[in-house]
Amino acid sequence: MSMERSRRARFTNVAPTAGEFKMAALLAGVFFFLITPLVVQALVGWAATRVFALPNGHLLDAYGGLLRSDFGVGLPARVDAGLPSDAVMWVLTLVGEVLVLGAAVVVGMWMRDATGASSRHGLATPTQAAEALGLPRLRKSAAVIRPDLYARSGRRTH
Repeated sequence: MSMERSRRARFTNVAPTAGEFKMAALLAGVFFFLITPLVVQALVGWAATRVFALPNGHLLDAYGGLLRSDFGVGLPARVDAGLPSDAVMWVLTLVGEVLVLGAAVVVGMWMRDATGASSRHGLATPTQAAEALGLPRLRKSAAVIRPDLYARSGRRTH
């Protein structure tokens, strides 16, 4: 491996681009938006009948029931009978959606910070530069690091 290739590999940016991050967030948001009503009805069914049941094999029927405002479609009869009224289920689903949205925002912000998707790659903060170089060396090299701010006097600039 040549020195140039290893240098290129070392400085390659592997962080996701803004477009990739937005697409992943959009797909995750759609997934969680669609799955939350089913999870809510499964949790409420479990609380009422002690049976945790999702509409396995009846997913399209379950979403069709939700569109008709009929929770419990695709679930076993015992679980369906234990569910409260549809109005209560919609309120619980709304609460679930708000909780999922809040959690998604927190996780998304953490991921953005962890991957550096919105940061300036390769630039250290002033604190990181002071830790790496030491404050005396940082002050001595200020004219080289930021010539726009710490130009030496007596030098001509163009």
